[in-house]
Amino acid sequence: MNTIFKVCFCFFFFLSLTSAILAQNITGTVHNQTTDKPSIGDEVLLIRLGEGMEEEARGKTGNDGAFTLNLRAPNERHFVRVIHQGVNYDQMIAGTAPLQIIVYDAVATVPGLSGNIGIAQIESDGKTLKVTEMYAITNASNPPVTQSRPDNYPIALPPKAALDSVEVRSGKGMWVKIKPSPIAARERTYGVNFPIRPGDTLFKFVYRLPYRGRATLHLHLPYPIAKFGIVHPPSMRFKALRPNTYSSPGTSDGLGLEAAVSSPLVGDVPAFEVSGVGTAPPHGTAAAAAPPVAPAPAPGATNPAAPAHNANPANAGDQARKELWLVVGGMILILAISALAVWRVRRRVTPLPAAKRAAPQGGLLEALKEELFQLESDRLHGSISAEEYATTKDALNQSIQRALSREKR
Repeated sequence: MNTIFKVCFCFFFFLSLTSAILAQNITGTVHNQTTDKPSIGDEVLLIRLGEGMEEEARGKTGNDGAFTLNLRAPNERHFVRVIHQGVNYDQMIAGTAPLQIIVYDAVATVPGLSGNIGIAQIESDGKTLKVTEMYAITNASNPPVTQSRPDNYPIALPPKAALDSVEVRSGKGMWVKIKPSPIAARERTYGVNFPIRPGDTLFKFVYRLPYRGRATLHLHLPYPIAKFGIVHPPSMRFKALRPNTYSSPGTSDGLGLEAAVSSPLVGDVPAFEVSGVGTAPPHGTAAAAAPPVAPAPAPGATNPAAPAHNANPANAGDQARKELWLVVGGMILILAISALAVWRVRRRVTPLPAAKRAAPQGGLLEALKEELFQLESDRLHGSISAEEYATTKDALNQSIQRALSREKR
């Protein structure tokens, strides 16, 4: 009997020892960038990615913002989710180094939210008019805070329109499908409950409305947009309802472009009319293949978001940049073509002597402006670091100021 007892004891001791060896601890710290102090008492979840998301461990940050979570399945993909003031901050696990996760305090309103680029893609099969709107909203708050409320991004639909889908992405993260909620006090308006964290947040939504060959659209912007354009198949005709509100530089990437003249646009987009039939090519600016959609959030977490903020898996990051470039890159290209075309037209109509005097300097100024626009594009799709962006922008601004000073002489 004693022998059997010893054998069983050794067996279970071996199992427990093996489990202890195989188990790993995920450690890290959470820093509140708003207060520049460790974030104390935040919920921290270890979530395993498989066919869905499964909570594997849970804990809280201590007085120094540190946490430790037990990793039971080291061969599976995981991410750590920190819930700070009701907002999720996620970071993928890569390697064994301690994690450093940044969070921000949540507020109801961040003053000065605006967008760099906005696109409305119009197409029709003859029976319905399909509209895809996409906006990149920048939160440049200082000190940095997250805007969090049920109607973070209100979507105002035209009469008789039916909302198809809403997708959102934070920074370089994955696209997340969001179910918007009707805003009771505002007719045909839906609220998107997705936190607008510091940096860029991309909103994309699709809706359809009945179509009989011609339609007038009045689009509304909840935040100011610096550069706004409408893209459509060349077979469809576009007509601005007020003169001098749009320029039409031509066709690019298989789509016609109508660029809003005013910059930035605030409130309502200048009304326009479309007619005819046509669909966007598969490689069109906003007609990229459906992006990967993140699975449902882990139980108990509010303000659902996929591993988005602070996420850094190599494959997901590369894919996210490709998707963002598919959506935004075409718009950047045709806006650049538009700017170049306008500059060439102005140069042709300038009297010859003045043209000869201004051409070299004007060409330099336009090139510097194009470089600045490209720099903003790089920042938008995450291909440049914050330090490199700040240094390069400062140098370009100084060069532009010098060029402008020379023009005034």
